Amino acid sequence: MRWSIVLKALAVPAAAVVLTTTATGAVAGSGDGPGLGSGSAPGSGSVSGSASRSASGRTGTVRPDDIPRGGTAKLPPRASDSLCDRGRKSAQTCDGTDPIRSRCADGAYTVASSPLWYHDGRGRATRPAGATVELRYSPRCGTNWSRVTLDEGRTAPVRVLVCRGEGSGDCTETYATRGGTAYSDQLYAKDVEATAYALCCGTSPDIASAWARG
Repeated sequence: MRWSIVLKALAVPAAAVVLTTTATGAVAGSGDGPGLGSGSAPGSGSVSGSASRSASGRTGTVRPDDIPRGGTAKLPPRASDSLCDRGRKSAQTCDGTDPIRSRCADGAYTVASSPLWYHDGRGRATRPAGATVELRYSPRCGTNWSRVTLDEGRTAPVRVLVCRGEGSGDCTETYATRGGTAYSDQLYAKDVEATAYALCCGTSPDIASAWARG
């Protein structure tokens, strides 16, 4: 479990790289930028039963100032990565846990993804940042998390978080790193929408951002 971690180097395990399914039907979200969804062909991890979620979602650009504040989710006092891995999956056992260490990343897929964009003073998307945010979903655990990946060979400051349900009052802590890939803690969201947010590649006010929802 990772709590408020700020600018800590992140070494993403090989298990973090899993096959994804296409974010079909993705449409432009709020804002004036392109906000196009993307993905790849279905992976080998099976998605079946009531825990499955349609690999379709919405994406869009968002001004950095409009990214929700992290740490608003009421995390359970006894949640742990091992409890989420071995116990009954719920918000009480999985909220705020690490998707890799809890093995929820096994068989996970991308519901929606979006490139990150820089914005002008009016909040309009101007140029791509060379980074992508993904909303990840685990059929095994019923959880979502945010993952941001920079183009190959790039490194830059990045921040990620995921929010559950309507609005922005139920979000994980914001995870920050200076590596090329980062992922947030996860929230149990089997029966509700979730939104992945990411920022990267600059200092205020010149920061790129985007969201992906599903």
